[in-house]
Amino acid sequence: MIGTVIADKYKITRKIASGGMAEVYEAIQPIVRRKVAIKILYPQYSKDEKARELFFREARIVAQELEHPNIVKVYDFGIIDDNLYLVMYYVSGETLERIIKREGKLDIKEACYIVLEVLKALDYAHQKNIIHRDIKPGNIMITPEKRVYLLDFGIAALLTEDREKGRVPGTPEYMSPEQFRGKIDKRSDLYSLGVVLYETLTGQLPFKGNDIWELQRKIFTEPPIPPSHHNPNVPKSLDDIVLKALNKIPSERFQTAYEFANAILDTNIIENYYIEFKKTDVKNEVIRGGIVQEEETEKGKKTQFVPISDDSETEFEFIEEKTKFNKNIIILVILGILVLGGFLWFLLFSR
Repeated sequence: MIGTVIADKYKITRKIASGGMAEVYEAIQPIVRRKVAIKILYPQYSKDEKARELFFREARIVAQELEHPNIVKVYDFGIIDDNLYLVMYYVSGETLERIIKREGKLDIKEACYIVLEVLKALDYAHQKNIIHRDIKPGNIMITPEKRVYLLDFGIAALLTEDREKGRVPGTPEYMSPEQFRGKIDKRSDLYSLGVVLYETLTGQLPFKGNDIWELQRKIFTEPPIPPSHHNPNVPKSLDDIVLKALNKIPSERFQTAYEFANAILDTNIIENYYIEFKKTDVKNEVIRGGIVQEEETEKGKKTQFVPISDDSETEFEFIEEKTKFNKNIIILVILGILVLGGFLWFLLFSR
């Protein structure tokens, strides 16, 4: 590809990286003297008309709707030699994935700063009802000046069509329980970012498995070990934030990027950090990918997350808490009703 001119506008100068979906190249756009990055997707993503239509729809939305300092700008997109491509703003830096592999766990302030910057991008995108679907360290770029960029908005949507072939959209280690069933919303992005925060604080993932089935079982059923177990420098307040972000039930997580960010800021780990989010209300009655059922038992109230799936009836129990009733209050209410009734009877029949 080196030396190839794409769309009569972009001359490829070198290969930057290869990934599971595409190869990334550095290129020059001579007419405006601009360096760009070009992501060329592998041929399997352009084999059928449905996949191409999905790509162009997602790329158009990202190019037209997303203008944010923490989101890599998409300039152009198209198809060449049956390969779909995206032309993006060139970021000189390295991925968070590479930084973690080199350094292991990061400084706590640095980890919180990176996540806050990503939350700014997610807040902006979620306001426009755009879900990333594949938040992971490999899609977060850090420049030498510590600028943080989120990459690949909309690209993971291409994998949604592969669900019919048994392939789940996203990167398994960072996926929420409901995302494994192909049912996601904005809170799924926040779960994935919780995994990223866990990894930056500890140098390791909250859930690991020898295969996809073991990994999925752990994500669905096992509580994560608090980050402080791996890194004693992590304060309890940050432990609580990570564990809330990784809650199995979407309604028990942070509901918005705004809420997630403010929880981090409330720890005072980072001082003088400027943040400007729009506070939004999220209705939690509907849990995409499943429903939350509450059942009264002899032991108390049992809450379960029941995934909606045509091929499975498995139920996963996550929370059980004992309900308490104040008998004195109930007795007082009954007595009050009796007294009021007696008084009314006296007024009606005393005349």
